[in-house]
Amino acid sequence: MLIDTHAHLQSEEFKDDWREVLDRAGEQSVTHVILPGSDLDDSRRALAMAAADDRLFCSIGVHPHEAKYFSGDTESALEALIQAAPEGKLVAIGEIGLDYHYDLSPRPLQQSVFRAQIELAARHDLPLIIHLREATADCLTLLQTASRDGLMRKSEPGVVHCFSGSPETAETLLDLGFYLGFDGPVTFKNARRALDVVRMCPRDRLLLETDSPYLTPEPYRGKRNEPSRLPLIAARIAELWKSEVQTVARQTTDNARKLFGIL
Repeated sequence: MLIDTHAHLQSEEFKDDWREVLDRAGEQSVTHVILPGSDLDDSRRALAMAAADDRLFCSIGVHPHEAKYFSGDTESALEALIQAAPEGKLVAIGEIGLDYHYDLSPRPLQQSVFRAQIELAARHDLPLIIHLREATADCLTLLQTASRDGLMRKSEPGVVHCFSGSPETAETLLDLGFYLGFDGPVTFKNARRALDVVRMCPRDRLLLETDSPYLTPEPYRGKRNEPSRLPLIAARIAELWKSEVQTVARQTTDNARKLFGIL
């Protein structure tokens, strides 16, 4: 059994065949998928799909690219989605965070929207799914401040998805209690730093994800990614752990269930 903890099946790329995509995933022992929200409408689609299919769970939130559209009304709408969600289906707030690579929203605004959604998660005792790109110092400062302010869950505050940072950054996040999510890039021939982090990451703090339709693993780079490719990532992790794929599957599934409360 495998759980894909991050796949955007509610996106346009899957509008005609998402159920078939889930069927193919099931054939590869990927039994459940978490759909992360990127903005309000995307979050609504993710929640509607999760409510309609036992194989799906979701998170809701506003991605840093969309921070410029965040308002008090947005926050109220996210609150309403939390209240309306079927029990057990909404498992996190995300994906939220900082992205200084594209700067599609002003950096100070990204930071304030990130903080507002950390506070939202704290009010509802939900973990975070964090997007972090080229903003390490500010992200760590925000998370450490939130932790000091009592806004972080003590044992399972969340996951930094598609982790690509240094072992030193990983250590800081692990000290805060975070999990690290790994995707197709661990299979790339030029992968280096991510592999070092996989080797040093405690096994009970590692999650598997595809980030579908993005980050397709080898040997399918250039094609649309989907959850059925998750076993390729699990196999690469098994190589790095010097263990069996079944061991990776069992451990990462247990990790996902613990963090997200999936029964």
